[in-house]
Amino acid sequence: MADIANLSIIPLMPTSFAPDSKEIAFKTIPSASKFQIKHFIESFYNLQVQKVRTLNVKGKTKNRGGTLVAKPNYKKAYVTLKKPVSFTNDLFPFHPAVNAVDDNSKNKKKLVAN
Repeated sequence: MADIANLSIIPLMPTSFAPDSKEIAFKTIPSASKFQIKHFIESFYNLQVQKVRTLNVKGKTKNRGGTLVAKPNYKKAYVTLKKPVSFTNDLFPFHPAVNAVDDNSKNKKKLVAN
């Protein structure tokens, strides 16, 4: 059983952005229980959870050069909320101003000069 302090829960992007949604999908570790997921979401996100449904997902396997490589297994949790939550399709509404273009052009000049 996973400790609530070490529980990693990643929200998954909804397939369609409805104005008011009562169900959110999360990706978590396979040993997390429904009670732990509910407690984590209520304490961390400050949302009231009505019910939690879980689904164990087996990691995909691929054959790479004669070696079998597998992604880790995970648990998908569908959380139904008591009150609807609205989502926007813009996750990062503020775009920081970075002078990365100037830094790259200086580096290119140094490489060309050498």
